[in-house]
Amino acid sequence: MQVGDAEFREVEKHKISPKIVTSTIPAHSVFIFLLTVVLTALVVELLPPNCTYWDWATNEFILPESVPTYAVYGKSPNEEHLLHVAKVLQRLGYKRVALQNEWDLLWAHDYPFFKMTNRLKDLTNQQIVNHVPGCGFITNKVDLSTNELTFLPKAFRLPSQREDFLNYAQKSPNALFVQKHNEHRHILIRPVKDINLQSSDTFVQEFVQKPFLVDGYKFDIGVYVIVTGIDPLRLYIYTGDVLFRYCSVKYYPFNASNIDSYVVGDDYLPTWQVPSLVKYYEHLDGNMRDSFDAYVRDQYSDPSIIWLQVEGIIRETVLAKEQQIAGILRSYKNLNFFELMRFDFIIDEDLRVYLMEANMSPNLSSGHFKPNALLYEQILYSAFSLVGVSSLVRGTLSERSHDVQEMITSAKNVATNLNICTKHGCNRFCNSDYCNLCLPCLTGSEYEILKRTHREHLHRASMKRVFPKPILNPENFDIEAEVQNMTKRNAWLTRWFYYKCLYDNSWCY
Repeated sequence: MQVGDAEFREVEKHKISPKIVTSTIPAHSVFIFLLTVVLTALVVELLPPNCTYWDWATNEFILPESVPTYAVYGKSPNEEHLLHVAKVLQRLGYKRVALQNEWDLLWAHDYPFFKMTNRLKDLTNQQIVNHVPGCGFITNKVDLSTNELTFLPKAFRLPSQREDFLNYAQKSPNALFVQKHNEHRHILIRPVKDINLQSSDTFVQEFVQKPFLVDGYKFDIGVYVIVTGIDPLRLYIYTGDVLFRYCSVKYYPFNASNIDSYVVGDDYLPTWQVPSLVKYYEHLDGNMRDSFDAYVRDQYSDPSIIWLQVEGIIRETVLAKEQQIAGILRSYKNLNFFELMRFDFIIDEDLRVYLMEANMSPNLSSGHFKPNALLYEQILYSAFSLVGVSSLVRGTLSERSHDVQEMITSAKNVATNLNICTKHGCNRFCNSDYCNLCLPCLTGSEYEILKRTHREHLHRASMKRVFPKPILNPENFDIEAEVQNMTKRNAWLTRWFYYKCLYDNSWCY
């Protein structure tokens, strides 16, 4: 029922307007509240990252999650070459700290063992460094190239091997030679009469004259290699891809004065600009190695011939230098080191592979060639996974307790060859050679080596073991012949892999 206008106005006239009640908060109370908020925020901001603090909202102590840390050692003020290293570590949850602080990982672009000797000789069990003391025995270009290894082009150290070089040149009138510095700069084919035979820290190397070409371009191949242990040796290569770099000028007609036709420079021709490789790399999304392999098959050749040689050369090169490196390592308390290198190869027209050099701290910057970013980051991810820098277990490396470590690798994962151990009573006596791999007879350091080896096997990502050598056919594998010429510790680790392989073929390779 509606109320008439007159009645409505009458009712409204007699309504009592409500009183508006207001209250005023004292200004000093507002000031105290704001000051408390600001001070609390300031204190929290200034607290050390691992400090416990009180959360007033929940009335409980908060324990901020610890994060693993890394520091960088390098002489260059420009850190563009570390861009992908920093990106990958950030994605893995690492925080960068100053070099003088405590860190879990030291990433050194330059060799750190001269300037940081004392600190690196006193590493904790949880710290790890990306170089191995003594690795220069492999990466020094003069030392490497003048070794008597069949896959190295003949080379002579100057000036000490001057006479040997002149005699060799006289007996090889058709040979060409390049003079190289240890820094690998200013390479040029020179007549023997123009070579400075008195120059120190240089060497003369025979030039491989008939290289395998792709669309007329000479190239080199960069294979990424990682050493995780010395004596016994643990050696891996990255198999996700390799770095192909093509000369910017075609090889023929050959002109020794045109170095761009036979020396790979900074402005090299990348895979995606080589005409015959575009269909594989761009159109079918193959990687550099797969694209090259497809081209080789197009030439009615078998690319596996190349890669078997590459693995063998890497293995033989590192083994040749292992004992020299082991001698340097004896003065270090903890052997928490790994070495990521790039081995550079060339191939002749008969698919014979030659090692040209091994690079310490290889280029991992995509500043010049952006598409290489994926390659570098995948290499780093696999390397960090292999050595335990990357882990699904939360917290810093030092906070991974015994129980956490046992969860990943325990004695039961390391034990092998149980029948032989039982047969020879190795649970009671260790005086038989058959007991060398039986758990009760392992020394503390041997047990730690096997635990690390087991963890590497679990977390190797795209890394392939090169030494101990993969076992392709365990039924026909002669373990005694394999270890015959090895050092005692390398033979010991090779046997361990062999016995693991017999019971689980995932350990064969």
